[in-house]
Amino acid sequence: MNDELMMRTAIQVATELKAAAIVSFTRPVEISSTTPIVWVQELQLDILKDLTMADILEVCEQHMLDAAIQLYLSRRLEDGLVVGVFPYAILIYDMAEGKNFINMKEYEDIVPRDVMYAVLRLAQEIAIEGREGRSIGTAFIIGDRDQIFSRSRQSVLNPFEGHDLSSRDIRNRENWESIKEFAQLDGVFVISRDGYVLAAGRYLDLKTQQAMLPAGLGGRHRAIASITKEIPSVGVTVSESGGVVRVFRDGICTLSMRSDIRVKK
Repeated sequence: MNDELMMRTAIQVATELKAAAIVSFTRPVEISSTTPIVWVQELQLDILKDLTMADILEVCEQHMLDAAIQLYLSRRLEDGLVVGVFPYAILIYDMAEGKNFINMKEYEDIVPRDVMYAVLRLAQEIAIEGREGRSIGTAFIIGDRDQIFSRSRQSVLNPFEGHDLSSRDIRNRENWESIKEFAQLDGVFVISRDGYVLAAGRYLDLKTQQAMLPAGLGGRHRAIASITKEIPSVGVTVSESGGVVRVFRDGICTLSMRSDIRVKK
């Protein structure tokens, strides 16, 4: 179906519903709208033409969920209706009912919401951008300094040791470039509960068999899962293969976010 026709229909629906945004999975077209339009980048949906309508709806719903996660993180969009536009379908998504896909309250007893937002957004950028033209994997563990340090060791000189708090605040985007650079080191980042980078390049000394994870996840994921099971902490991993961002708590993966579903800024 014509992309422009789908967009015009979606704009009409969004206007009548007073939707907060339109998320388009079609090819961008020049079109005016009083409702903000978010275009999803680099997603191939040509396979939809060979699927049944039930299959199409299932695929579209999953893609809409992935896009909603990004809206929630990048724009703090927590309420309102969102109209999703696909080549063969238009979906209406209620952010207020559906935002349990990433409920920050699940982590607030360990990590304040603004710190969790910052770590997840930074992890997403690392998953999308990589470094120096290649994909990289890394991980963050957030919790009590002494508990984490007693279960880990420094693999290289700690690049954050001795620096003032302002330059180590993960909530400050101006510090993200240096964090991205050190994400190329082996090991993990240690983040305090109040959002300061305590170390990079640390190895976790844990019995990784404690973690029960799906096949295919490597040692970094197992180590992060294990430490979150052993002590009150939250772990965030970025997969080098596939660019998936995962969140761990109590030894299990509580959230997965894809990097191939991303919205234009």
